[in-house]
Amino acid sequence: MAGRSGTTGAAMTQRNRAAGEPPEPQDGLPVSPLARLRLLVALDALLVEGSVSGAAASLGLSTPAMSRMLGQLRTMYGDDLLRRAGGRMVPTARAGELRLRLRALVSDAEALMRPDPAPAPAPPLKLSMPQHPPLARQDHLLPEGQPDSATITRHLFSIGHNHPPQERLARYIATIGAGRGRTRPLDETEAADAFGIVLDGEADPIQIGALLVALQYRGVTTAELVGMARAARRGFPPPTGAEGAPDLDWPAYRSPRNRRPPWFLLAAKLLAGGGHRVLLHGFSDGLFDPVLKALDIPVALSLPEARAALSQGSCAFLPLSAVEPQVQALLNLYRLFEMRAPVNLVVQLLNPLGAGASVFGVPSAGNARLHGEAAAQLGWSRSLSVESHRDVAQATPHRMMKLVLTGAGETREIGVPPGDAGTPQSQPPGYDVADLCAAVWSGALRDPAALATVLDTAALGLMAISAEGPDMAGARRMAAELWERRSTAQRRV
Repeated sequence: MAGRSGTTGAAMTQRNRAAGEPPEPQDGLPVSPLARLRLLVALDALLVEGSVSGAAASLGLSTPAMSRMLGQLRTMYGDDLLRRAGGRMVPTARAGELRLRLRALVSDAEALMRPDPAPAPAPPLKLSMPQHPPLARQDHLLPEGQPDSATITRHLFSIGHNHPPQERLARYIATIGAGRGRTRPLDETEAADAFGIVLDGEADPIQIGALLVALQYRGVTTAELVGMARAARRGFPPPTGAEGAPDLDWPAYRSPRNRRPPWFLLAAKLLAGGGHRVLLHGFSDGLFDPVLKALDIPVALSLPEARAALSQGSCAFLPLSAVEPQVQALLNLYRLFEMRAPVNLVVQLLNPLGAGASVFGVPSAGNARLHGEAAAQLGWSRSLSVESHRDVAQATPHRMMKLVLTGAGETREIGVPPGDAGTPQSQPPGYDVADLCAAVWSGALRDPAALATVLDTAALGLMAISAEGPDMAGARRMAAELWERRSTAQRRV
């Protein structure tokens, strides 16, 4: 196979031309279909190993050569194919569609080139099923008594939908957690079944930990996130933005360790005062409660209460524990792991009352695109992700903001440079967080940095809601007008 370590691109080109091979076209892809076949072998190795260096080692190539082939594959398919997440690179939805076909192609090719006789066929399984290609690249020589990859795969796929929940969950854990080079991501249906088993209380506690840690270490794919969100959203209305549904869903799952003022609550109240129905949902962690009370934002303890609150005003807060206690219990496992889990991503997509738009606070560009793609597949009309503030959408006007806006079948990345309001000041003496938020809302305390945060956060909400999609400058003007017209009287919005 061309491109081995130590062979330069220039030397390869000269040798190929001397041999009469056609030159590579301007896009860098081989002209011959057979020459492109090696790219499929490379893609199979990348999907199996989950890293460029691992794929290169498995094929005896240099890492730069494999990196170049990944670039060619991305050009050929017009897709990223692999994205960095967690400790590995995870496949995109397009790569997931190709994975099993590639495995079948490469495993058949390996069998054809094997000089030794094919092993005796395995005894027939009790359950009728289609043949599945092995998940791992097969070594020619295995220790005696060790099953080959094809046998392991057949065993996993013998566990079907009619098997007990713990057996199905064991299959899913083995599928994603058997070790690098021997796994694949779950598809949407599998992820929904796995998370549904956990939420229904049918999983062994050890299985819950194994599933969450395996997913977190490798990184969650779009299909897995969509499947888990569908399982968590059972009983919630679809996100169609139907009559009576909120205009904006605003997940607020801030870490309890974050003691900074929740300026996004003032922004949500500002939008509500302008006639936009906003549903906030998140932890009721002892910090929000006093601020919600000070701002006259009602707390609903059920979905009917939330609907009633929105019909009477335009804003309400719904604690997670009131509608999804099992999801809350999974998040509480943090103290046993001292790390986050995929559930932290799922809660952003709960959208309990089926709003057509959401705003997300995410920690990275990968998560921003992940949430945008997942929201679109779940039926959201629009979503906006903010990379500069984790767990809840809140603007950071004192630093660069990167936004990902998804809607109308397209995704836009927007950069918002920092403004001139300065960095947020420390909490003034004599104010607790609730007093500070109430004073800024009423105008009793003038804090330019806090006000800039509130207005920019409200602007993000307006960008997410509006089908016309105002730019940041236009949304800021609209937010400033709402601020000038706001009511500072103590009444429920």
